[in-house]
Amino acid sequence: MLKVLIVCKENKTAKKIINNIIVNNNDLRIVGIANTLEETKNLFKTVESDLIITTNRNVVDLIKNKFLAHRPAIVLISKNKKINTRTRKLLKLDYSLSFSEMSKKISVFIKKHITSQEEEVAKILSRLGFDFKLSGTLFLLDAIVYGRTYKSTYCFETLVKDLYDYVAQNNNTTINRVKWSVERSINYMYNRHTKESYTYVEKCFNIKYPEKVTPKLLINVLVNNLG
Repeated sequence: MLKVLIVCKENKTAKKIINNIIVNNNDLRIVGIANTLEETKNLFKTVESDLIITTNRNVVDLIKNKFLAHRPAIVLISKNKKINTRTRKLLKLDYSLSFSEMSKKISVFIKKHITSQEEEVAKILSRLGFDFKLSGTLFLLDAIVYGRTYKSTYCFETLVKDLYDYVAQNNNTTINRVKWSVERSINYMYNRHTKESYTYVEKCFNIKYPEKVTPKLLINVLVNNLG
């Protein structure tokens, strides 16, 4: 399910979007509503969203220029047909469209352009050779997705420690258990490979077989360079 942040100057406009677009799409869930850019900035620092639906043109520049750690897709509903803004994952909708037409276009846009953080990370872990039957792989998934959303608050030296702490609390376990499970999962991934099949791992982490990827390197690369 995609998490949606709505940014509109008037609450009545936000209400119309919710009642005519959000409620008709089972894949969307509201995580916040903002009326001003300042409210948007404050919300975006604490609320993870996959999609922003807004009538405020300045939100596009705000996300593009201020937030580098995580950039959600944006649906901009505007009366201005000549907006030349170019950014990744942006859908511009004319204000005169019916809500039915908007809903259809947004649905197509979501299917074509938006992949959730979790799905994106899971695909890469699968391609690297990780086994999702192991708890360590699921812990890695949690850590990387969380780290990508809030990576501006972490530094390389404390990245793993901080994320392991989050994963441990989120899964009602201990940091040591998370650490052991992640290391086991990485070792299992390594042992599944031959020199010939190790190419993608080498490319991702700039290492050469038989060198193993460390938890810190793996998490740092996927948090900071994915997508």
